[in-house]
Amino acid sequence: MTAGLRSALDTRSLALVAVGGAVGATVRWAVITLAGTDGAFPWWTLLVNVVGCIGLGMLTGADRSAILVGGVGFCGGLTTFSTFAVEVAVLIDDGRPAIGGMYVIASVVTGVAAFVFGARSAVST
Repeated sequence: MTAGLRSALDTRSLALVAVGGAVGATVRWAVITLAGTDGAFPWWTLLVNVVGCIGLGMLTGADRSAILVGGVGFCGGLTTFSTFAVEVAVLIDDGRPAIGGMYVIASVVTGVAAFVFGARSAVST
């Protein structure tokens, strides 16, 4: 193992990511579970993904510890590409490809816009 990889995998860094990830994933689970779903459009998954993108944008330029716990950990745990992918597949399989397509477009456009908004908000404060 190279020295660079060894230093990147130090115990403190792993702990920061693990704690942030556990909290982020728990928040995502709580939001999606408590909000429920009507099956028409996955609004809650879109919401947590957009909030995670804003948070990650706000962390641009932060110190390494904040990026590890807040960005890689919390935002990584909060956002969910796998659930997004399954929801798109289910919409298509259920004969609603137009809604699936709108979900893909809405997720990409709002996710990027949210990241940019977060990054600009962090810079201006």
